[in-house]
Amino acid sequence: MVHKTLTFKEQMNGFPWRQLLAVSIVRVSEPIAFTSLFPYVYFMVKDFHIAPDDAQVSKYSGYLSSSFALCQVLSAYYWGSFSERHGRKLALILGLMGSIVSLLILGFSRNFYQAMLARILMGLLNGNVGVIRTMIGEIATERRHQALAFSTMPLLFQLGSIIGLMIGGYLVFRPTGSSGDYIPKWVPHCLKAVVRSYPYALPNLVVTSFLFIGLVNAALFLEETHPVKKLRRDYGVELGDYIRTKIFGLKPILRPWQRHEDTDSVGTTAEVEPTAESMTTEPTETSQLLQDDNSSCDSIPSIPHTLTRRQSIALIRTYSSYEPTDLNKSERISADDGCSELSIWHHVFHTKVFYPISVNFIMSLHLTVYSEFLPVFLAYDLEKDPQNPHQLASKFPWKISGGISYLPQQTGTLLSTTGIFGVFVVIFIFPIVDRKFDCLKIFRSLVLLYPIIYVMVPYVIFLQQENIPKWWTSVYLYFITGTKTLCGALTFPQIMLLIHNSSPLSCRAVINGATISISAAARFIGPLIWGFLISWSEEKDVAWVSWWSLGLICMIALYQSYKIEPLNDYEDITVEREDQTSRQFSHKLRRSSLNSLANRR
Repeated sequence: MVHKTLTFKEQMNGFPWRQLLAVSIVRVSEPIAFTSLFPYVYFMVKDFHIAPDDAQVSKYSGYLSSSFALCQVLSAYYWGSFSERHGRKLALILGLMGSIVSLLILGFSRNFYQAMLARILMGLLNGNVGVIRTMIGEIATERRHQALAFSTMPLLFQLGSIIGLMIGGYLVFRPTGSSGDYIPKWVPHCLKAVVRSYPYALPNLVVTSFLFIGLVNAALFLEETHPVKKLRRDYGVELGDYIRTKIFGLKPILRPWQRHEDTDSVGTTAEVEPTAESMTTEPTETSQLLQDDNSSCDSIPSIPHTLTRRQSIALIRTYSSYEPTDLNKSERISADDGCSELSIWHHVFHTKVFYPISVNFIMSLHLTVYSEFLPVFLAYDLEKDPQNPHQLASKFPWKISGGISYLPQQTGTLLSTTGIFGVFVVIFIFPIVDRKFDCLKIFRSLVLLYPIIYVMVPYVIFLQQENIPKWWTSVYLYFITGTKTLCGALTFPQIMLLIHNSSPLSCRAVINGATISISAAARFIGPLIWGFLISWSEEKDVAWVSWWSLGLICMIALYQSYKIEPLNDYEDITVEREDQTSRQFSHKLRRSSLNSLANRR
């Protein structure tokens, strides 16, 4: 397959920056809320005194993560359906409000069950990831823009993770046993009493402030992208336009409902003179539908060349009397699997979109386990040999027990700084890689690095010997987390793009919702199973078992990736000239058809 290469200027021509910025502000608040728990979840569970011993902390940490993911499994599909019925914007606003309530409950939890209730509510009341993914596809409609637009998802996740991990790592203050005040002086005096009573309230209060900013941004500046709902009046956007015009002095934007009102005020009897410009642009509500030119042809004009895909679609839309979604239930055709060809079950499990979704499931599973249990593994106490305190209890290569006694601040620094590297990768490296290489080749090459990462993780313990400098541990961990960040930043946009372009337009939002539900199932299964597995491996002094098993999971994803159909970039990636030609062709066909109808009458 020929991969057509565009210059950066051609690729960015007409890129929808303004709306993607509004969506990005909403999106970045989601990983802040999601990842802020990771640095302190071990200590939070330990302070609840529900685990009988430290080795069981992983199991109860997995319960917190799995309860959140299980509720996402149950709710994400319905949030996708809700956005189809009521619009994307309303779904995002309600999801942000649900997250705010959930985080406040989590921060002020007194026991493990209150914390689990908070995580359950967070999973039930927020389906924004799937809705945002659909919105990005509706904003970036051209293939040349889609890769960069979808790359904002991992970019914003990396950026939000940096902020969330730093908040969770640096704003948790627990008694250390010393007689002095363990709360820093920079913490406001009015909050010190709250921090003493609720050590985990401060990071959640800060995170809710980010969510509130995202909520205000969504209400005022985010435009509806639903093909039908975007035509209804949005008072929030009108208030945002007033702020943009009066305060920032920006030029006002004519909204779809305002254009409709202007057309109604002119009246239906107003005549519009045909001009050369109107003959080369798409018809509007004021365009003259029937021409009096008797020289027009009686039917479809002759086509002297082979149609491109865009021109074919324009021809079908021009002369088709109904869309597939207009069929009655009795008229819908059954597929080979016995399901209706328009059913979500058929599209998810029996079409080409199945393999990208299954790969996304496996990727979500092992990356969630890594992100949530690496801090737990590092926080375990360093085990020393009872017979010789200067030696480790672990024996290379098979006996591995304990951790390296990392504090929340150290874990937060490790994960947030590698997150900064991920932002750099998405901004500067991903666009170059996307323009020059096929997305499936990128994915298949980088998936091979994950097993190496997971094999290396447990052996960081052997760097804790007294004769090895401490900075070796930092280099080792930064190499592992940096490589994992590089792989995630370059592979996740490709999988999302493959899912988006493999989905039929008629049920793309529902498929994205189903994809989020399936990914949430991975985030439910992963922490639940590996929580038990890590606890068991710690008790049996074989910590490598839990991490090596993640490497095997990655090999399954690699096998599934060879069943994914590649994108036809040569056909889809075009420059502005071809887009304009296709619009003119569609417009010519439409006007010719209407003239023919008038002549017959």
